[in-house]
Amino acid sequence: MRLIPSLALVAVAATSLRAQAPAGTARWADSIHVLLSMDQVRLGTDVDQAIALAERVLSVTPNDGVMMHYKGYALYTKAGRMIGSGAKEEEIKALLEEADDILERSASLVKWPETPALRSAVINQIIGVSGMMAGMRLGSTADGLMDDAVAIGPDNPRVFMLRGVSAMYKPKMFGGGMDKAERDLKRAVELFANDMPASPKPRWGHAEAWAWLGQVYAAEKRVPEAREAYARALALVPEYGWVKFRLLPALDKGKS
Repeated sequence: MRLIPSLALVAVAATSLRAQAPAGTARWADSIHVLLSMDQVRLGTDVDQAIALAERVLSVTPNDGVMMHYKGYALYTKAGRMIGSGAKEEEIKALLEEADDILERSASLVKWPETPALRSAVINQIIGVSGMMAGMRLGSTADGLMDDAVAIGPDNPRVFMLRGVSAMYKPKMFGGGMDKAERDLKRAVELFANDMPASPKPRWGHAEAWAWLGQVYAAEKRVPEAREAYARALALVPEYGWVKFRLLPALDKGKS
Protein backbone atom coordinates (compact mmCIF):
# COMPACT_ATOMS: atom_id res chain seq x y z
CA MET A 1 0.00 0.00 0.00
CA ARG A 2 1.35 3.40 -0.96
CA LEU A 3 1.38 5.82 1.96
CA ILE A 4 -0.22 9.20 1.22
CA PRO A 5 1.65 12.15 2.80
CA SER A 6 0.08 12.94 6.15
CA LEU A 7 -0.84 16.56 5.45
CA ALA A 8 -2.57 15.46 2.24
CA LEU A 9 -4.65 12.93 4.21
CA VAL A 10 -5.97 15.63 6.50
CA ALA A 11 -6.65 17.97 3.59
CA VAL A 12 -8.59 15.25 1.73
CA ALA A 13 -10.52 14.47 4.90
CA ALA A 14 -11.48 18.10 5.40
CA THR A 15 -13.02 18.23 1.91
CA SER A 16 -14.69 14.82 1.99
CA LEU A 17 -16.22 15.15 5.43
CA ARG A 18 -18.31 18.14 4.40
CA ALA A 19 -20.42 15.89 2.18
CA GLN A 20 -20.11 12.66 4.14
CA ALA A 21 -23.03 11.07 5.94
CA PRO A 22 -22.46 10.20 9.62
CA ALA A 23 -22.75 6.46 8.93
CA GLY A 24 -19.62 6.54 6.78
CA THR A 25 -17.16 8.09 9.19
CA ALA A 26 -15.69 4.79 10.41
CA ARG A 27 -13.74 4.51 7.15
CA TRP A 28 -11.46 7.32 8.34
CA ALA A 29 -10.07 4.87 10.87
CA ASP A 30 -8.01 3.42 8.01
CA SER A 31 -6.50 6.85 7.29
CA ILE A 32 -5.58 7.28 10.95
CA HIS A 33 -4.05 3.81 10.95
CA VAL A 34 -1.86 4.87 7.99
CA LEU A 35 -0.79 8.06 9.77
CA LEU A 36 0.15 6.22 12.94
CA SER A 37 2.05 3.62 10.90
CA MET A 38 4.00 6.46 9.29
CA ASP A 39 4.68 7.98 12.69
CA GLN A 40 5.97 4.63 13.91
CA VAL A 41 8.65 4.80 11.21
CA ARG A 42 9.47 8.49 11.26
CA LEU A 43 8.92 9.35 14.93
CA GLY A 44 7.71 12.72 13.72
CA THR A 45 4.49 14.71 13.65
CA ASP A 46 2.26 12.13 11.95
CA VAL A 47 0.66 11.40 15.32
CA ASP A 48 -0.46 15.05 15.46
CA GLN A 49 -1.97 14.68 11.99
CA ALA A 50 -3.82 11.57 13.20
CA ILE A 51 -5.25 13.49 16.15
CA ALA A 52 -6.23 16.37 13.86
CA LEU A 53 -7.99 14.02 11.45
CA ALA A 54 -9.92 12.35 14.28
CA GLU A 55 -10.98 15.77 15.56
CA ARG A 56 -12.21 16.77 12.09
CA VAL A 57 -14.31 13.62 11.84
CA LEU A 58 -15.71 14.14 15.33
CA SER A 59 -16.61 17.74 14.51
CA VAL A 60 -19.00 16.31 11.90
CA THR A 61 -20.08 13.17 13.77
CA PRO A 62 -19.51 13.88 17.49
CA ASN A 63 -20.99 10.56 18.65
CA ASP A 64 -18.75 8.32 16.56
CA GLY A 65 -17.43 5.77 19.06
CA VAL A 66 -14.99 4.32 16.54
CA MET A 67 -13.33 7.66 15.92
CA MET A 68 -13.26 8.36 19.66
CA HIS A 69 -11.28 5.15 20.12
CA TYR A 70 -8.77 6.13 17.46
CA LYS A 71 -8.36 9.62 18.83
CA GLY A 72 -7.78 8.16 22.31
CA TYR A 73 -5.19 5.75 20.94
CA ALA A 74 -3.42 8.57 19.08
CA LEU A 75 -3.35 10.71 22.25
CA TYR A 76 -1.97 7.75 24.22
CA THR A 77 0.71 7.27 21.56
CA LYS A 78 1.71 10.93 21.67
CA ALA A 79 1.84 11.02 25.47
CA GLY A 80 3.98 7.89 25.55
CA ARG A 81 6.40 9.51 23.12
CA MET A 82 6.67 12.57 25.38
CA ILE A 83 7.46 10.63 28.55
CA GLY A 84 11.19 10.78 29.14
CA SER A 85 11.66 13.42 26.43
CA GLY A 86 11.93 16.38 28.77
CA ALA A 87 8.34 17.47 28.19
CA LYS A 88 6.53 19.03 31.14
CA GLU A 89 4.59 16.55 33.25
CA GLU A 90 1.55 18.85 33.20
CA GLU A 91 1.44 18.66 29.39
CA ILE A 92 1.73 14.88 29.40
CA LYS A 93 -0.92 14.54 32.09
CA ALA A 94 -3.31 16.80 30.15
CA LEU A 95 -2.97 14.59 27.05
CA LEU A 96 -3.53 11.44 29.11
CA GLU A 97 -6.58 12.86 30.83
CA GLU A 98 -8.03 13.86 27.46
CA ALA A 99 -7.33 10.33 26.19
CA ASP A 100 -9.03 8.76 29.21
CA ASP A 101 -12.09 10.96 28.79
CA ILE A 102 -12.62 10.15 25.13
CA LEU A 103 -11.87 6.44 25.58
CA GLU A 104 -14.47 6.29 28.35
CA ARG A 105 -16.99 7.83 25.96
CA SER A 106 -15.97 5.41 23.21
CA ALA A 107 -16.43 2.43 25.52
CA SER A 108 -20.07 3.39 26.06
CA LEU A 109 -20.67 3.20 22.29
CA VAL A 110 -18.32 0.52 20.91
CA LYS A 111 -17.62 -2.67 22.86
CA TRP A 112 -14.03 -3.33 21.84
CA PRO A 113 -11.74 -5.00 24.42
CA GLU A 114 -8.90 -2.68 23.38
CA THR A 115 -10.76 0.34 24.74
CA PRO A 116 -10.80 -0.60 28.46
CA ALA A 117 -7.27 -1.97 28.04
CA LEU A 118 -6.14 1.37 26.64
CA ARG A 119 -7.92 3.22 29.44
CA SER A 120 -6.08 1.05 31.95
CA ALA A 121 -2.75 1.83 30.27
CA VAL A 122 -3.58 5.54 30.14
CA ILE A 123 -4.50 5.63 33.84
CA ASN A 124 -1.28 3.81 34.73
CA GLN A 125 0.63 6.50 32.82
CA ILE A 126 -1.29 9.18 34.72
CA ILE A 127 -0.18 7.49 37.93
CA GLY A 128 3.39 7.45 36.63
CA VAL A 129 3.49 11.22 36.08
CA SER A 130 1.42 12.08 39.17
CA GLY A 131 2.97 10.11 42.01
CA MET A 132 2.05 7.71 44.82
CA MET A 133 -1.15 9.43 45.89
CA ALA A 134 -2.56 9.06 42.37
CA GLY A 135 -1.61 5.40 42.49
CA MET A 136 -3.59 4.88 45.68
CA ARG A 137 -6.55 6.71 44.16
CA LEU A 138 -6.51 5.28 40.63
CA GLY A 139 -4.71 1.94 40.81
CA SER A 140 -7.81 -0.17 41.45
CA THR A 141 -9.61 1.56 38.58
CA ALA A 142 -6.80 0.70 36.17
CA ASP A 143 -6.75 -2.92 37.37
CA GLY A 144 -10.52 -3.23 37.05
CA LEU A 145 -10.48 -1.90 33.50
CA MET A 146 -7.81 -4.39 32.49
CA ASP A 147 -9.79 -7.22 34.05
CA ASP A 148 -12.80 -6.07 31.99
CA ALA A 149 -10.68 -6.01 28.83
CA VAL A 150 -9.47 -9.58 29.38
CA ALA A 151 -13.04 -10.74 30.07
CA ILE A 152 -14.29 -9.15 26.83
CA GLY A 153 -11.29 -10.20 24.74
CA PRO A 154 -9.64 -13.29 26.26
CA ASP A 155 -7.76 -13.92 23.00
CA ASN A 156 -7.09 -10.32 21.99
CA PRO A 157 -3.36 -9.70 21.43
CA ARG A 158 -3.54 -5.94 22.06
CA VAL A 159 -5.08 -6.54 25.48
CA PHE A 160 -2.23 -8.85 26.51
CA MET A 161 0.36 -6.48 25.08
CA LEU A 162 -0.99 -3.57 27.12
CA ARG A 163 -1.24 -5.73 30.25
CA GLY A 164 2.34 -6.84 29.75
CA VAL A 165 3.59 -3.29 29.33
CA SER A 166 1.79 -2.25 32.50
CA ALA A 167 3.37 -5.13 34.40
CA MET A 168 6.84 -3.87 33.42
CA TYR A 169 6.34 -0.68 35.39
CA LYS A 170 4.14 -1.93 38.21
CA PRO A 171 5.82 -3.06 41.46
CA LYS A 172 5.52 -6.74 42.30
CA MET A 173 3.57 -5.93 45.45
CA PHE A 174 0.88 -4.42 43.22
CA GLY A 175 0.76 -7.31 40.77
CA GLY A 176 3.52 -6.32 38.37
CA GLY A 177 6.99 -7.59 37.61
CA MET A 178 9.11 -8.63 34.64
CA ASP A 179 8.01 -12.26 34.90
CA LYS A 180 4.37 -11.28 34.39
CA ALA A 181 5.33 -8.84 31.66
CA GLU A 182 7.20 -11.58 29.80
CA ARG A 183 4.27 -13.98 30.17
CA ASP A 184 1.72 -11.51 28.79
CA LEU A 185 3.93 -10.21 25.98
CA LYS A 186 4.74 -13.75 24.84
CA ARG A 187 1.02 -14.48 24.83
CA ALA A 188 0.45 -11.32 22.80
CA VAL A 189 2.93 -12.24 20.06
CA GLU A 190 1.43 -15.74 19.86
CA LEU A 191 -2.05 -14.27 19.40
CA PHE A 192 -0.86 -11.71 16.85
CA ALA A 193 0.18 -14.56 14.54
CA ASN A 194 -3.50 -15.18 13.74
CA ASP A 195 -4.81 -11.67 14.29
CA MET A 196 -6.76 -10.46 11.24
CA PRO A 197 -9.38 -7.94 12.39
CA ALA A 198 -11.56 -6.35 9.75
CA SER A 199 -11.57 -2.59 9.39
CA PRO A 200 -12.37 -0.44 11.31
CA LYS A 201 -11.48 -2.68 14.27
CA PRO A 202 -8.07 -1.97 15.85
CA ARG A 203 -5.17 -3.80 14.21
CA TRP A 204 -2.20 -2.02 15.76
CA GLY A 205 0.39 -3.52 18.07
CA HIS A 206 2.16 -6.50 16.47
CA ALA A 207 5.58 -4.93 16.03
CA GLU A 208 5.22 -3.06 19.33
CA ALA A 209 4.64 -6.32 21.19
CA TRP A 210 7.99 -7.66 19.97
CA ALA A 211 9.70 -4.37 20.83
CA TRP A 212 8.33 -4.44 24.37
CA LEU A 213 9.26 -8.10 24.80
CA GLY A 214 12.77 -7.15 23.70
CA GLN A 215 12.86 -4.55 26.44
CA VAL A 216 11.92 -7.15 29.04
CA TYR A 217 14.84 -9.28 27.87
CA ALA A 218 17.16 -6.27 27.78
CA ALA A 219 16.23 -5.31 31.34
CA GLU A 220 17.16 -8.84 32.43
CA LYS A 221 20.46 -8.70 30.48
CA ARG A 222 19.28 -11.44 28.12
CA VAL A 223 20.91 -9.71 25.17
CA PRO A 224 20.63 -12.43 22.46
CA GLU A 225 16.91 -12.81 23.17
CA ALA A 226 16.42 -9.06 23.17
CA ARG A 227 18.19 -8.75 19.84
CA GLU A 228 16.03 -11.51 18.37
CA ALA A 229 12.84 -9.81 19.59
CA TYR A 230 13.93 -6.51 18.05
CA ALA A 231 14.70 -8.33 14.80
CA ARG A 232 11.17 -9.74 14.80
CA ALA A 233 9.78 -6.22 15.24
CA LEU A 234 11.89 -4.96 12.33
CA ALA A 235 10.76 -7.88 10.16
CA LEU A 236 7.22 -6.53 10.55
CA VAL A 237 8.14 -2.83 10.24
CA PRO A 238 11.57 -2.63 8.58
CA GLU A 239 12.07 1.08 9.30
CA TYR A 240 10.62 1.00 12.82
CA GLY A 241 12.26 4.13 14.22
CA TRP A 242 11.84 3.31 17.90
CA VAL A 243 13.62 -0.03 17.52
CA LYS A 244 16.15 1.03 14.90
CA PHE A 245 17.29 4.30 16.41
CA ARG A 246 16.64 3.91 20.14
CA LEU A 247 16.26 0.36 21.41
CA LEU A 248 18.97 -1.37 19.38
CA PRO A 249 21.57 1.37 20.01
CA ALA A 250 20.76 1.21 23.73
CA LEU A 251 21.22 -2.56 23.66
CA ASP A 252 24.55 -2.19 21.86
CA LYS A 253 25.72 0.24 24.54
CA GLY A 254 24.78 -2.18 27.29
CA LYS A 255 21.78 -0.17 28.51
CA SER A 256 18.45 -1.78 29.31
